[in-house]
Amino acid sequence: GEPLLEIETDKTSMEVEAESSGYIIKILRGEGETVPVIEPIGYLGVEGEEAPAGTAGGGERTEPETTPQHESPDWSAPHAGGETTKAEPSEQAPAAEKPGAVRSRTVAATPAARRRAGELGVKLAQIRPSGAQGEIKLRDVEQAGHTAEAGSTTEPAASSLARRIAAGEQLALSDIDGSGPQGRVVRKDVIAALSALRESEPGEAGPEQRTNLSNMRRIISRRMLESHLTMPPVTLNARIDVTELFAFRKELNESSERKFSINDLMLKAVALAVRKHDSVRTTIEGDELVQRDSVNLGMAVAIDSGLLVPVINHADQLPLSAISELSKDLAERGRSGRLSPDELKGGTFTVTNLGMYGIHSFTPIINPPQSAILGINAAEPHLRRDENGEIAERLFMMLSLTIDHRVVDGAQGAEFLVTMRRLLENPVQILV
Repeated sequence: GEPLLEIETDKTSMEVEAESSGYIIKILRGEGETVPVIEPIGYLGVEGEEAPAGTAGGGERTEPETTPQHESPDWSAPHAGGETTKAEPSEQAPAAEKPGAVRSRTVAATPAARRRAGELGVKLAQIRPSGAQGEIKLRDVEQAGHTAEAGSTTEPAASSLARRIAAGEQLALSDIDGSGPQGRVVRKDVIAALSALRESEPGEAGPEQRTNLSNMRRIISRRMLESHLTMPPVTLNARIDVTELFAFRKELNESSERKFSINDLMLKAVALAVRKHDSVRTTIEGDELVQRDSVNLGMAVAIDSGLLVPVINHADQLPLSAISELSKDLAERGRSGRLSPDELKGGTFTVTNLGMYGIHSFTPIINPPQSAILGINAAEPHLRRDENGEIAERLFMMLSLTIDHRVVDGAQGAEFLVTMRRLLENPVQILV
């Protein structure tokens, strides 16, 4: 349950926690190295164990910096300080469970989380879990302990890499806002704080700064160039009256405990339109056209280091409430670096929303190998003459659909936008 390292892929950054107890007996790869998939980067074992022969790596270090993990997950086992901690009766695991079990009668938690909760005197039942299966992890306990000691000088929870960078630059972690899970300070937070500090320092402008592209930004750059060079893009813009959509959303929120956003309604409408129009779910593979059956809706999420596109699978089959909940959860976890690679794969159509920035229209770039992407723009008031000749103010929104003209013809793209107009101007049909 203790964090071992952070891995940055082309799509996301994630923290890796130990799945078993033991000690780090050898580190084969150093910080910042690029390592091929499935290549070992280190070894966990029992105390005093030797790593297999011939395992030297370019980043090998003879003395691990990571705190060793404890072999025994027993609550009453000595921890690193030599003391003994006991769980509260309601938090102890049943006696019949095997050593290492992470469940209890009331609260699921990793052994490391249980030990730390005992040290801090924090009740597990009062901690919000962040584990994939609803279990409490060490980082959750650290955050809870920090919150409980508000006003004290205890440093906030932070990754080991963030701590090293902050220490090297003499930055106090307590002065840095964490964007990781449960407010945990991660590397990008320290770098952002350092950049802000340097920009605020008086003095003459220094020389230009050059930094290497991150792995994510490099992949984004390559894919966007690939999209531009290999696909003949056509962007179709349609101005749609969304007055009734905003009124419908207001009525919906007044009559329901759950509050929905315009983006929720847009995602549901797009999912229905994508289901109706096969062409926008079709891709080119070699000399073949491949029509995807599932409406797996990608939604672009901006983060500090680039852009993520988490996917809502089978979005056309989900109720509005599920789409609302999933979209918010994916966006939140995407910005805090907690998405798994599987949640970023398999999209058949993408939506990107710049309406909150007041953008009138733009040209979205298709996310390969998909054949279309829809851009959502700001809703703007305009005067319009109604059927009775009266002048009234209405809300209009531009939709920007970019299509791969090898797959989708202009008329097919226009038909898709006609369906979107019908749904948005008659929003009850979105729920029907």
